Amino acid sequence: MNALLKLSGGIDAINRTIGRIFAWILLPMICLTAFEVFSRYVLMSPTVWAWELIIQIWGLMLMACGGYCYWKGGLVRVDLLYNKFPVKVRCGINIATAILVLICMGLVFIYGINIFLLSFRLNERISSVWGSPMWTIRFWVPLGAALMFIQAISELIKNVAAMAGKIELTNNSDEVAEAIEIVKSAEHLPDETGKEDIQ
Repeated sequence: MNALLKLSGGIDAINRTIGRIFAWILLPMICLTAFEVFSRYVLMSPTVWAWELIIQIWGLMLMACGGYCYWKGGLVRVDLLYNKFPVKVRCGINIATAILVLICMGLVFIYGINIFLLSFRLNERISSVWGSPMWTIRFWVPLGAALMFIQAISELIKNVAAMAGKIELTNNSDEVAEAIEIVKSAEHLPDETGKEDIQ
């Protein structure tokens, strides 16, 4: 079980790193979008490549960060009911979910890799002025499916271990909420009730 938990930790680290990388990629993406909008509507001289590149990178981000979202517990779930269940029931739900994700992502990967390979062999291109390769976009589907698949393996391991009493599951840290709390404490901002902390 220890070896499996180490494997789970390694998978979590991969998806966590990918999520953090794409969090930083958002900054140049915002700048590139602003540049294209400015070029198009102010200078009346749109580029032939920027908008297409933006769409491709957004697509990559959407697919590549699925595993990160799963690790963070960001998938759709009725938390109002889920949080009221005993720990072992929650682990059971998580195990069933992980098995379902494994099946679905396995099928998506197989289907997606076949489409990607065909597109790559044909050197399929987008029918636009820039004409960038279509196979790069097609690759995002099996990539995203693979990252979700391995994260489902990690979640399955952790929840089986938790059900067996080997580990205690905790929520993965919410970095945004933590950053907000740090700023609030440093700046003496009002708390959620709107009352100032009096020192």
